Amino acid sequence: MKAKKGFTLIELLAVIVILAIIALIATPMIMGVIDEAREGAARSSAYAYIHAVENKIAMNLATDPTADINTAKGDLATIVDSGLVKSGAPSKVNLIIDDSGTVKENSKINVNGYGFKLDSSGNLNADESFTS
Repeated sequence: MKAKKGFTLIELLAVIVILAIIALIATPMIMGVIDEAREGAARSSAYAYIHAVENKIAMNLATDPTADINTAKGDLATIVDSGLVKSGAPSKVNLIIDDSGTVKENSKINVNGYGFKLDSSGNLNADESFTS
Protein backbone atom coordinates (compact mmCIF):
# COMPACT_ATOMS: atom_id res chain seq x y z
CA MET A 1 0.00 0.00 0.00
CA LYS A 2 1.17 3.51 -0.79
CA ALA A 3 1.56 6.13 1.95
CA LYS A 4 -0.94 9.00 1.80
CA LYS A 5 0.50 12.32 0.75
CA GLY A 6 -1.29 15.67 1.07
CA PHE A 7 -4.39 16.86 2.91
CA THR A 8 -7.96 15.75 2.69
CA LEU A 9 -10.69 18.09 1.47
CA ILE A 10 -12.10 18.41 4.99
CA GLU A 11 -8.73 19.50 6.38
CA LEU A 12 -8.36 22.16 3.65
CA LEU A 13 -11.89 23.45 4.25
CA ALA A 14 -11.22 23.67 7.98
CA VAL A 15 -8.11 25.79 7.36
CA ILE A 16 -10.04 28.06 4.96
CA VAL A 17 -12.82 28.55 7.53
CA ILE A 18 -10.31 29.41 10.26
CA LEU A 19 -8.56 31.94 7.99
CA ALA A 20 -11.92 33.50 7.08
CA ILE A 21 -12.82 33.90 10.76
CA ILE A 22 -9.47 35.55 11.47
CA ALA A 23 -9.98 37.91 8.52
CA LEU A 24 -13.48 38.84 9.74
CA ILE A 25 -12.10 39.69 13.16
CA ALA A 26 -9.01 41.57 11.95
CA THR A 27 -10.56 43.71 9.18
CA PRO A 28 -12.60 46.07 11.39
CA MET A 29 -9.60 46.54 13.70
CA ILE A 30 -7.35 47.41 10.77
CA MET A 31 -9.94 49.81 9.31
CA GLY A 32 -10.27 51.52 12.70
CA VAL A 33 -6.52 52.02 12.91
CA ILE A 34 -6.46 53.47 9.40
CA ASP A 35 -9.26 55.93 10.22
CA GLU A 36 -7.52 56.98 13.45
CA ALA A 37 -4.33 57.59 11.47
CA ARG A 38 -6.20 59.76 8.96
CA GLU A 39 -7.80 61.77 11.75
CA GLY A 40 -4.41 62.19 13.43
CA ALA A 41 -2.88 63.44 10.19
CA ALA A 42 -5.76 65.91 9.76
CA ARG A 43 -5.33 67.10 13.36
CA SER A 44 -1.59 67.67 12.76
CA SER A 45 -2.37 69.65 9.62
CA ALA A 46 -4.89 71.74 11.55
CA TYR A 47 -2.30 72.51 14.25
CA ALA A 48 0.21 73.43 11.53
CA TYR A 49 -2.29 75.78 9.91
CA ILE A 50 -3.12 77.49 13.23
CA HIS A 51 0.58 77.97 14.00
CA ALA A 52 1.17 79.27 10.47
CA VAL A 53 -1.61 81.85 10.98
CA GLU A 54 -0.07 83.00 14.25
CA ASN A 55 3.40 83.15 12.66
CA LYS A 56 2.10 85.13 9.68
CA ILE A 57 0.49 87.69 12.00
CA ALA A 58 3.66 87.90 14.10
CA MET A 59 5.81 88.40 10.98
CA ASN A 60 3.48 91.12 9.72
CA LEU A 61 3.59 92.89 13.09
CA ALA A 62 7.38 92.57 13.22
CA THR A 63 7.86 94.11 9.79
CA ASP A 64 5.39 96.94 10.50
CA PRO A 65 5.15 97.63 14.24
CA THR A 66 2.72 100.49 13.62
CA ALA A 67 0.16 98.14 12.05
CA ASP A 68 -2.91 97.20 14.03
CA ILE A 69 -4.02 93.60 14.37
CA ASN A 70 -6.54 93.78 11.50
CA THR A 71 -3.85 95.02 9.12
CA ALA A 72 -1.42 92.39 10.43
CA LYS A 73 -3.91 89.62 9.73
CA GLY A 74 -3.81 90.59 6.09
CA ASP A 75 -5.09 87.97 3.70
CA LEU A 76 -4.75 84.72 5.61
CA ALA A 77 -5.59 82.78 2.46
CA THR A 78 -2.05 83.53 1.28
CA ILE A 79 -0.66 81.28 4.04
CA VAL A 80 -1.18 78.20 1.89
CA ASP A 81 0.11 79.98 -1.23
CA SER A 82 3.22 81.30 0.52
CA GLY A 83 4.37 77.81 1.48
CA LEU A 84 3.84 78.13 5.24
CA VAL A 85 1.41 75.22 4.93
CA LYS A 86 2.58 72.74 2.32
CA SER A 87 -0.13 70.10 2.53
CA GLY A 88 -3.36 69.41 4.33
CA ALA A 89 -4.76 72.85 3.69
CA PRO A 90 -8.10 73.28 5.45
CA SER A 91 -11.32 73.32 3.46
CA LYS A 92 -13.23 75.40 6.03
CA VAL A 93 -11.80 77.78 8.61
CA ASN A 94 -13.47 79.85 11.30
CA LEU A 95 -10.66 81.25 13.44
CA ILE A 96 -11.12 83.68 16.31
CA ILE A 97 -8.00 85.82 16.64
CA ASP A 98 -7.47 88.14 19.60
CA ASP A 99 -5.65 91.51 19.63
CA SER A 100 -2.28 89.85 20.27
CA GLY A 101 -2.61 87.66 17.16
CA THR A 102 -3.30 84.43 19.01
CA VAL A 103 -5.91 81.97 17.78
CA LYS A 104 -8.46 81.65 20.59
CA GLU A 105 -10.72 78.89 21.87
CA ASN A 106 -13.88 77.96 19.94
CA SER A 107 -12.00 78.45 16.67
CA LYS A 108 -13.02 75.80 14.15
CA ILE A 109 -11.11 74.22 11.30
CA ASN A 110 -11.85 71.43 8.83
CA VAL A 111 -9.08 69.40 7.21
CA ASN A 112 -9.73 66.47 4.88
CA GLY A 113 -13.32 66.12 6.10
CA TYR A 114 -12.42 66.09 9.81
CA GLY A 115 -13.78 69.00 11.84
CA PHE A 116 -11.95 70.27 14.91
CA LYS A 117 -12.66 72.87 17.57
CA LEU A 118 -9.96 74.52 19.69
CA ASP A 119 -10.62 74.28 23.43
CA SER A 120 -9.43 76.60 26.21
CA SER A 121 -6.26 74.56 26.81
CA GLY A 122 -5.21 74.71 23.15
CA ASN A 123 -6.24 71.18 22.19
CA LEU A 124 -8.11 70.39 18.99
CA ASN A 125 -11.14 68.21 19.66
CA ALA A 126 -13.34 66.52 17.08
CA ASP A 127 -16.31 68.67 16.08
CA GLU A 128 -18.94 66.83 14.05
CA SER A 129 -20.80 70.07 13.31
CA PHE A 130 -17.85 71.40 11.31
CA THR A 131 -17.24 68.45 9.00
CA SER A 132 -17.64 68.74 5.26
